[in-house]
Amino acid sequence: KSMDTSGLDIVYFVKDTPTNEELHYSIRSVAKNMPHKRLWIFGGHPKGIIPDVHIKVDQKGKTKWDKVRGMFKMACENKELTDDFIMFNDDFFVMQPTDHLGISYRCSLEKHIQILEANYNNRPSEYTRLLRRSLVELRALGIEPLSYELHTPFIFNKHDLLKMIEEHPDWRSTRTMYGNIYNIGGERANDVKIFSSKTELDYKNLRFLSTDDSVVNVNNDIWRYIRSQFKTHCEYEN
Repeated sequence: KSMDTSGLDIVYFVKDTPTNEELHYSIRSVAKNMPHKRLWIFGGHPKGIIPDVHIKVDQKGKTKWDKVRGMFKMACENKELTDDFIMFNDDFFVMQPTDHLGISYRCSLEKHIQILEANYNNRPSEYTRLLRRSLVELRALGIEPLSYELHTPFIFNKHDLLKMIEEHPDWRSTRTMYGNIYNIGGERANDVKIFSSKTELDYKNLRFLSTDDSVVNVNNDIWRYIRSQFKTHCEYEN
C-alpha cells in the first residue's frame, strides 16, 4: 500500500533558529525528487527559506514534547492542510525520484528497544525509556507493537492523529503509537540514519537518507555527498 505524493502536503516542524543548513538541503531534495501539493513549516522561520505556508509557533518555555504536540495539534486542526500529509524532519533527504510513499516499520518494538539498550551497554537512555513506556501502554491495549521509529518521511491522517492526541495527551512516540493504534501495517525496513563516516549503509544507492548532527558538523564525505546532489537553489529559497 502506497500513496501518490503529488496530492499531499509536506510538513516540517522547525526550531526557532536563524539558520538551518540541513533544512535547506532537505527542502531542495523534496523540490527535486518528491512531487507534492504544498510545503508547510510550523515553528521558526530560518533565513532564506520560503515555504508555501509558514505558521509561526512560539516555542519559548516549553518542553520538547509540548512543542511537538502543540505543532501536531495545530497542523491537524488546520482546514487547509491535506487530510493525509507527509511528515518530514529537517535531516531527511529524498535521494531518488519518489512519487509514491508506502508504510515502513523497523522491527518489533521490543526488539528495537533491546538493540538500543545493547548499544548503550544496557544503560537505558531517555529515548529507550520513552519507547519502553510506549511498549507497556500498547500492550495494555492488547497490541504487540511494531516500531515505526525510522528516519524517513511518514504519512499521517490529520483526523486520526488529532483524535489520538486528544484522547492520549501523555503519549510521546507519535509515529509508533499512531502506527499501532491504527494498525497501519507496512513493510519491514532498515533505518537510514547515518551517525558517522564509518557507516555500513550503501548510502549512494538509498532512496532516503538522514544525518546525525555529528555528520554535518564535521563535514565528512557523507555530508559532502548529500550537498553535491542538491547544489542548486530551489523555489523554496531566496
